[in-house]
Amino acid sequence: MSKDLSRRGFLTGAAATGALAAFGAMVGCSPAQPSGAADASKDAAPTQADAAPAKASDSAQAGSQGGWSWETAPAPIADADIVETVESDIVIVGAGIAGVTAALRASQLGASVTVVEKMPFPSSRGGHYAAYQSKAMTNAGIMNDPKDEVVSDWLRFSANRTKEELAWLFMDRSSEVMDWLDDLSGDQLNIIPIYTRYAGKQYYEHLGTHVIRGDFPDNENKVSAPVYFMWKQAEEGGVQFVFDTAGEQLVKEGDRVSAVVAKGADGYKKFVGTKAVILATGDISGDEEMIEAYGDKLGLKPAVNAYTPQGANTGDGQKMGMWVGGRMQEYPVPTMIHLIRYCGLSFGFMYVNQEGSRFMNEDTWIQAKSVRIMEQPGGEFAWSVFDANWADDVARSIPLAGGQFWDDMSRTSVEWTPESATKVIEGAIEAGNGFKCDTLEELADAMGVDKQTFLAEVENYNKLYEAGEDTQFHKRAELLSAIKEPPFYALKFGPSLLAMPGGLEINEKLQVLDQNDEPIEGLYAIGNASGGRYAVDYPVFINGNSHGSAMTWGYVAAENIMGK
Repeated sequence: MSKDLSRRGFLTGAAATGALAAFGAMVGCSPAQPSGAADASKDAAPTQADAAPAKASDSAQAGSQGGWSWETAPAPIADADIVETVESDIVIVGAGIAGVTAALRASQLGASVTVVEKMPFPSSRGGHYAAYQSKAMTNAGIMNDPKDEVVSDWLRFSANRTKEELAWLFMDRSSEVMDWLDDLSGDQLNIIPIYTRYAGKQYYEHLGTHVIRGDFPDNENKVSAPVYFMWKQAEEGGVQFVFDTAGEQLVKEGDRVSAVVAKGADGYKKFVGTKAVILATGDISGDEEMIEAYGDKLGLKPAVNAYTPQGANTGDGQKMGMWVGGRMQEYPVPTMIHLIRYCGLSFGFMYVNQEGSRFMNEDTWIQAKSVRIMEQPGGEFAWSVFDANWADDVARSIPLAGGQFWDDMSRTSVEWTPESATKVIEGAIEAGNGFKCDTLEELADAMGVDKQTFLAEVENYNKLYEAGEDTQFHKRAELLSAIKEPPFYALKFGPSLLAMPGGLEINEKLQVLDQNDEPIEGLYAIGNASGGRYAVDYPVFINGNSHGSAMTWGYVAAENIMGK
């Protein structure tokens, strides 16, 4: 078996459909938009002039007809077509959270920095940021589990297909980076550790999640607070941001990447990085072909794609990196699937599918719930069903389970209170994504499920509760609750693909690796443009670890380049 087949031959594709939904709208989440995923092999040539991009190892599936589009490298952009050359110590392609972190840290270390971004302003999404043990956590009396336990869960939930040295890079440096941002921002950012996590038996999430808040009157595009702050700080430190300009090709001189050619409204510009070029272009979830090629085929109906902003995250950095000899990570790029469609809460009550049948042990983490839903007839959504005692039932369950879409998404107090959840439930009902009825028969009609099937499921669930044992799916007995007292509720919820956090193979110094696992001189990849952090599933070992590691990678890459 060839090297390519042994690494990637087992992969197949998945495509996604739907309409765009914003992650931030937790109340009555609206439907989202589609996407797809991909994989390529490792045969890219070393120079821009004659580069042959990495070949998809499963050639029988490559684009179904003759290979993937990026297997043919574009012709080099002629010097005569370049209208301007800009030289800096470091050029960063992409102004997401990884890119702006790298830019700010590099400028602090004395580097001249240019950031090239295809969108009109920095990109940001989501609201959780992880660090192993920040000073904000310590000051709040929140202590994390031992590092080796966290790393063990990280590796286990990624099927042991991640690079252990990268896991330890996060564990050893993420708190330093969070504390750096905390100290730098003063009272402009409020960095708050939260208690929201899933505390199950088979799957367990650790503390270390933060929300970062800040009020910036000039933030017209609603860029997330930490990205906005670092962007403006970097500008004040002399970093040049060039927006509406898309990186298209890397330039290689001998064995070293020396520049990126990007296209803006006035034509092609060459951005020379005398010390390094950093790829921080985000993930591949905006490119259906790359999703098909690099994603793990679940054998399921795909989640709706809710990636934002549209037009970004199209695998630009991954493609450019392959064209100069880099390669994609060896294992399936994971899907980051969250239950954000329709309603932002599902709790851990009885779930029924679109036909009214209970279909799973509800005591599990968000990725598993998403997969279970996609296995069902229709595969689009499920219903969470409960009665008038829901608030007491949730409060009782939180110390035993909890986690995203069960607990408050940003709970800063030890005790759970129902105020936030009440608003979400009321908003879902108002939006038509939830129902509140006086009888179970009325509830079945409102949900549009088979009434006889649904009523039988509720009756059986109540019997399991009374017996104190779930003989159907074996949910922990202490998490069972009765569905007997009106009014009765049903919340509609479903999975959405937020991102596919995986990319070019890198080493612990964040340098892009070639076909022989040797670093390509002058080329780094960070954030979701880099690979090796995750595989198969996105592991929520600490909520917000993708953002936290993106910040850490940007910070550490800057220091490595500057020799600190």
